[in-house]
This record gives sequence, C-alpha cells and structure tokens, in this order.
Amino acid sequence: MRRQDIDNAKRIDDCSKQAKEKANTCLHPGCNKKAINSHIMQKNGILSSISEDQHLWEFSIDHFTEELFVFNKKGINKIYTFLGFCNQHDTEIFRKIENRDGINLNDYESCLLLALRTACNEYRIKEVVINTQKCVLNNSNNTFLIMGLNEAIKQNKLGLKDISFQIDSMWKDLQNKTESFVFKYREIELIEFCLNSIFTYETSQEIQDYFTKYQKNMERTSDIFISLFPYNGKSVLLIGYHKEDEVKVKSYVNLFFEEDDKSLKQRLSSLILFNCEVWVCSDRMFKEKFQGIEKKYFSNAVHYSTQNGNEREVFDIDISSPNFKEEFEKLINNNFL
Repeated sequence: MRRQDIDNAKRIDDCSKQAKEKANTCLHPGCNKKAINSHIMQKNGILSSISEDQHLWEFSIDHFTEELFVFNKKGINKIYTFLGFCNQHDTEIFRKIENRDGINLNDYESCLLLALRTACNEYRIKEVVINTQKCVLNNSNNTFLIMGLNEAIKQNKLGLKDISFQIDSMWKDLQNKTESFVFKYREIELIEFCLNSIFTYETSQEIQDYFTKYQKNMERTSDIFISLFPYNGKSVLLIGYHKEDEVKVKSYVNLFFEEDDKSLKQRLSSLILFNCEVWVCSDRMFKEKFQGIEKKYFSNAVHYSTQNGNEREVFDIDISSPNFKEEFEKLINNNFL
C-alpha cells in the first residue's frame, strides 16, 4: 500500500473513531444519557442458537486492507451490537421481546420493537458515516474529494431524514397504542444466518429518474424492514413497512410470502449478497459459503451493488445451497467480469 493510501486510511480510521465516540447518546426521545452496547437481535435464544463456542462471523470495513470489506469472527457478547439506548430504556422498552417466553410474532408491538431496533441501528450507522465524512472533509484539501464528500453527506442526510420518519412513527405507535405499520412473517428451513436491514423499495434508477424529471429529490423513499433470524429450529422472515407506503410496496412484499421456497431463497440471497450490510452467520456457514471466496465476493458483489440501478433484481443463486460457492463463482464470471 502506498504511503499516501496509508495516510488516507489512517485519517479515515481516526475520523471514524471520533464519530463513533460522539454518537453515544440514548436514542429514546428526550433522553441524554449515554447509550450502552446492546444486541440488534437477542443474544440468548437467537444469536446463541447458531453460535459455536460462543462466536459468530460478521463482515466489516477495514481501511488498512486492499479488500476493504472483510469477515471478522467475534465473541457473542460483542458481535451484532450497537450504541442505541441507555441501560434504563434498553431494559424497559424491549422487555416484551427479551423475556424467556419468546417472541410473539402475531403481536404487533413485538414486531414493532424488532423493527425499531433495526431502524435505530441504521440511524446510528448513518450518523457515524456523516460525522466521519465531515471530519475527513475538514482535514482535506483535495478538490475532487471535497466535492464527492459534500454530495455523499447530502445524500446520507436525506437517508437519515427518511429513517427519522420511520422511527418517529414507531415511537408514536408505542406511546399511543396505534398501528402505523404492516408486518408479515413466514417460517422457512433453518439458515444459520441473522439479518436485520432496511431495504429502500425505490431503485437507484427510479430515484435518479425522479430527480431528472422534477429537478428535486423525492420527499421520502419507501423503506422496507427485513429481518431473517433463527428461532425454534427454523428461520423466521419478518418484513414490515409503513402503511403510507402500502400502495407502492404491498405487491412487492407479498412476493416474499407467495413464492415457493426455491424462489424465496433466490430473492433473499440476492438481497443479502448485493443490498444488505447488517448480518452475521455461524462458523459452519462461513466455512461452507464464504471462506476462500471473500475477496471475489466483496470486490464484485459490493462493487456491483453500487453500480446496479435495479436493486430489486433477483439472481439465480441460493445462499443455502450446498453448491453456493460454485453458483456464486458462475454468477460473478458470467455477469460481472
């Protein structure tokens, strides 16, 4: 790695650390206490059910490697966590989905709490990214970099605004016992994988076309909350969206619940590989599916996800297939190389 690249990587890493240190206030409305590290999904019963020796694998960003995106193995106490809420609010708000009786997926509030954790984690991620970009911007004299960062900050602020709309609606639901969201779930055979992400229904091309036509950004994009997690020997797919977006997203969401298992797994695999960044997997799944192809996976899948104008595209690939590595190699060679 060149000296300049090392300096740039160190600058980004330093800025990222500073940004994370600042983003530590409880996300409960009106609370100024320090947030604690809490799991995005429950450690006991969910993450623990697919862990081996109390460890799981997640992928992360490493600014000091050429691959940039890497897998890391972490202990179950530290993996899949975020600084979301103070100890008091983390305990009080999420008690319903943390109790020993399990999660009632037919209960609206339980589904809402799972979506709230996902939304708050995404909010925190964007908050850290924006503050990191601002820090790098303030320490750079590269004209092209400055232009790029200004645009990136602008777009991330729009994303933060969209997530804030969802979170505000969730808090109102919890306070007023209203139901502003639609939730659906489905059980499939176990995949040793845990995913909690927000998927924007509008494709990059649709967003660009809107801007070209109206010379302004969309008032708000339509966010879909997607969770896939192990539960009682199965994998549960839980999807939610705001009722204001129902006309636009309902038919798309219904595909996840009307398709057969094979088609569903292809749809989920396409989302996971090209559009979702917040997930962990078991040691067995990492070794069977990703070990040995990490570089090709990230250098092509991640690059493609930034260039593809149709994020709803579905590929002929199944992450749960015994032949996944061969299928993925074929997909990459035929489409992206």
